[in-house]
Amino acid sequence: MRNLAARILSSSILSIALLATAAAQSAPFKLGDPVEVMYGGQWTPGVITKPLTSGTYVVNNGNSVMYINEGPDNIRPRQMTPAQKADADRFAQALAHRPTGNGIGAQYGARNPSVCKTRTAPPTAGTVRQYVFCSMEGIDARNNLVLLTNVSVQMGRPRAYFYSQDSAKIRIDNSAPVIDIRGGYKMYQCGKPNLGGGVFTATHNCVAYDQPVASGSCYRDTFGNWDCSLVGDRLASNSQLTDQMPPTGY
Repeated sequence: MRNLAARILSSSILSIALLATAAAQSAPFKLGDPVEVMYGGQWTPGVITKPLTSGTYVVNNGNSVMYINEGPDNIRPRQMTPAQKADADRFAQALAHRPTGNGIGAQYGARNPSVCKTRTAPPTAGTVRQYVFCSMEGIDARNNLVLLTNVSVQMGRPRAYFYSQDSAKIRIDNSAPVIDIRGGYKMYQCGKPNLGGGVFTATHNCVAYDQPVASGSCYRDTFGNWDCSLVGDRLASNSQLTDQMPPTGY
């Protein structure tokens, strides 16, 4: 009799626990909640990017967007690890402190590209790095914002214009000396962020290329401005890093 009562009590406790779990899993989620969703036959981590709409949640996992029906078989809460929580807080801070206004950088959630008030003075050890920033940062042919960090540069001695090396340089003044340079940099190509796809896609809209070995030149154009740019050595360059946040520094 006691064993029967114990089994009934145990079964009741288990039923209550299962009902509580099901209720918790089917409870409405809100924007930003970490969840796991049944996707492609397996439980996949993600974050709610749009609340319940017509029985469906929109869940973001990196750049992947998943549309998940409500219910404990399809979606359940997820406990983040301390590292994941720290990343989520960092991404939220980055989103909250996005640049504002009508500047070029604000359109990409990034700082503005560098601008030099003047580049008419020949480059020196003190100005060549800034000339590199001003020459290489900006909007590229694919409408990406190009930004640099970790720029290091050394100057060679001035030399004469060589047609075979220098004729392709835009508007080069072939009567002026050319200065060979070498160094390294990290380049970011940033597209305009997806602000409707969650915190991750709103803040990770860049591809980065680490170019630790690079060479190039400084030359004066026919308007009297100096252009200084570097090109990475493909054999020494690291592979591209996708889903990067825009750089805040130089």
